[in-house]
Amino acid sequence: MEIPHLETRWDYRLRRESCLVNLYPHPTTLSKAYVDLVKAWGWKSFTIIYENNEGLVRLQELLKAHGPSEFPIAVRQLGEGLDYRPLLKQIKNSAESHIVLDCSTDRIYEVLKQAQQIGMMSDYHSYLITSLDLHSVDLEEFKYGGTNITAFRLVDPEKPELQKVVRDWIYGEQRYGRKLDMGQNTNKDNLTFIKTETALMYDAVHLFAKALHDLDTSQQIDIKPLSCESVDTWPHGYSLINYMKIVEMRGLTGVIKFDHQGFRSDFVLDIIELNSKEGLKKIGTWNSTEGVNFTRTYGDVYTQIVESLQNKTFVVTTILSSPYCMRKDSSEKLTGNAQFEGYGIDLIHEISRILGFNYTFRLVPDGRYGSLNRETKEWDGMMKELLDQKADLAIADLTITYDREQAVDFTMPFMNLGISILYRKPIKQPPNLFSFLSPLSLDVWIYMATAYLGVSVLLFILARFTPYEWYNPHPCNANPDHLENRFKLLNCMWFAIGSLMRQGCDILPKFSPYEWENPHPCNAQSEVLENEFTLLNSLWFTIGSLMQQGSDIAPKAVSTRMVAGMWWFFTLIMISSYTANLAAFLTVERMDSPIESAEDLAKQTKIKYGALRGGSTAAFFRDSNFSTYQRMWSFMESARPTVFTTSNVEGVDRVVKGKGGYAFLMESTSIEYVIERNCELTQVGGLLDSKGYGIAMPPNSPYRTAISGAVLKLQEEGKLHILKTRWWKEKRGGGSCRDDTSKSSSAANELGLANVGGVFVVLMGGMGVACVIAVCEFVWKSRKVAVEERKQKSSGKPICEGFTDLH
Repeated sequence: MEIPHLETRWDYRLRRESCLVNLYPHPTTLSKAYVDLVKAWGWKSFTIIYENNEGLVRLQELLKAHGPSEFPIAVRQLGEGLDYRPLLKQIKNSAESHIVLDCSTDRIYEVLKQAQQIGMMSDYHSYLITSLDLHSVDLEEFKYGGTNITAFRLVDPEKPELQKVVRDWIYGEQRYGRKLDMGQNTNKDNLTFIKTETALMYDAVHLFAKALHDLDTSQQIDIKPLSCESVDTWPHGYSLINYMKIVEMRGLTGVIKFDHQGFRSDFVLDIIELNSKEGLKKIGTWNSTEGVNFTRTYGDVYTQIVESLQNKTFVVTTILSSPYCMRKDSSEKLTGNAQFEGYGIDLIHEISRILGFNYTFRLVPDGRYGSLNRETKEWDGMMKELLDQKADLAIADLTITYDREQAVDFTMPFMNLGISILYRKPIKQPPNLFSFLSPLSLDVWIYMATAYLGVSVLLFILARFTPYEWYNPHPCNANPDHLENRFKLLNCMWFAIGSLMRQGCDILPKFSPYEWENPHPCNAQSEVLENEFTLLNSLWFTIGSLMQQGSDIAPKAVSTRMVAGMWWFFTLIMISSYTANLAAFLTVERMDSPIESAEDLAKQTKIKYGALRGGSTAAFFRDSNFSTYQRMWSFMESARPTVFTTSNVEGVDRVVKGKGGYAFLMESTSIEYVIERNCELTQVGGLLDSKGYGIAMPPNSPYRTAISGAVLKLQEEGKLHILKTRWWKEKRGGGSCRDDTSKSSSAANELGLANVGGVFVVLMGGMGVACVIAVCEFVWKSRKVAVEERKQKSSGKPICEGFTDLH
């Protein structure tokens, strides 16, 4: 019949015809809006609650957008009855907090009311309502629960066009004495009661009137009666419908325009959110080209969160763990928050002072931090308390791990740390008697001895070779028959050792190029000259240089001086290096420890090692791909009796009682606390990883940003450092081991006989050898003198002449 058909709602069962235009947003485009909003929020998983099959058609793009590799989404249908609590309880038990609700506007209030009754309208739940008429629902009793309720709307009550139309409508109804039913939600000067379909009906009438008026100006429109049983058609039907498809006008629902099929695919939606102060408030817009555009700033969001925190009371779950949470030592019976103290307690107090909330501490019932059961996929400890929403915050030495981060939300770390090894302090070993030899290795000592001998021999050879090292043994004889050379081999060695010992020698260097001297200075005519650089003198010269002591001879020739100069430079470097290291080896007592790192632990089986059962440290070794840590985990799992402990206190106690047979793997901050109070224990090696402690809260907590900001502020103000110093080094016996450290440091500056006893041994040994050599020299000389006396007696020469010949 070619009669134009205008629709103001969507019915997927209606057959699409060519003479039809629909002012209601196209479901595919509307579904794309839901997809963009979910992505903007970063929802990884969610549950869809739908009423009928039309809802599935409307949400098909949302279902398609969630890939198979992502977290699964649940799709549940509302029952036909009015009791939705069984369905909502199933969703609550699944721990899902993101919900997409697609149902008629009349059922929204009842669904939310029953969700509130079973505890699903908390701060950690978020609802996306697909209805465009949420503004017509009374949400007053849900404003203060903290639940994030968001929806789209097509009708903006702030538009002047809508305000004028509604006021005219109300005035017209009142003029004729009729009472207008505006529903329950009548704020904003009674403008929000108008539903989307009503506004669309208004726009449809105006669209038809405009099209009919414009078409009538271009052609004569005849009105004739038509029957449904007749095959006659209205000749202006297609012209009118085609004109409506191309026309563009602004109505109560925004700009109205259609595609070639008569669908309204290009439109703008307002994003509205329930606010505790203003009710439903516009926070952004959406359109098919730009997607989601939030109009509120980050500052607005942060201010809103902080305002919602004022005088709010949080349940804070914690665990007894020094120094984060401990019971106060008091003779009186304490209850509530007054019975606890520690770093974590003070930290929550400082954060609450900044944000203005109240808090109540509660110990976790099972006394566990929280670990994931790989088989049942369930958490225990403080993690379970958060997931069950029995607690709002968790404060302890709770490590931020990948598994925990996937399950709950964490603030920025308030403390950075890593895994290390707690072990007994190694026993101090007495210093070695010959520790003065330690600054240089055995190879260096051998090389030095070789260099000493080599320089001495070279000096002896060069002193023999050069003509300037010989001298007159008779200084009184100007023309001696023979010359002597003082650089004998022993003298060379004596010169070298004198230089090394910094003692000098009894022959000083002269600038004269002559090393030859008259051995008989009284004989001016002596033809004999002697050279001081015998092989012994050369050895003496080099050892004197090495010891930085000098010797009784000095080179005069250029060649021997070159050898001496190079030897002096060598001894300068070696003695300086030896002196630089000598103090450390004499003053530091050696600490023999059987392990120095995790690799040392993994290589042996004598020392047992373990960690806290179910803690992040055990999880680190269990999930590690590093071969050393995998080997350590296998050892810990197979060890009998078990090396795992139920608490850190038990682990520390096992280290103390183990007498070096047990090492405990735990966080470095906890180790710092223990070794400040137990002087028998120490940290071995460095950190095996890098991680942090954070304040945990239920997933999707709206307060994460605000609390992280408070932690950052405390860090910048230095409060976190002050708190750590207070509880690590001052409270509960902190700093007791620092006195021992200072005493040992001062004692290290005093050298006892055990440190330098080897030098005395060398001195006594050298003196003893010298005495033996002196006796041997005396016996040898006495024998030689006796032989000479016998020769003199047999030859008849005076004894004095015989002694003269000995020269």
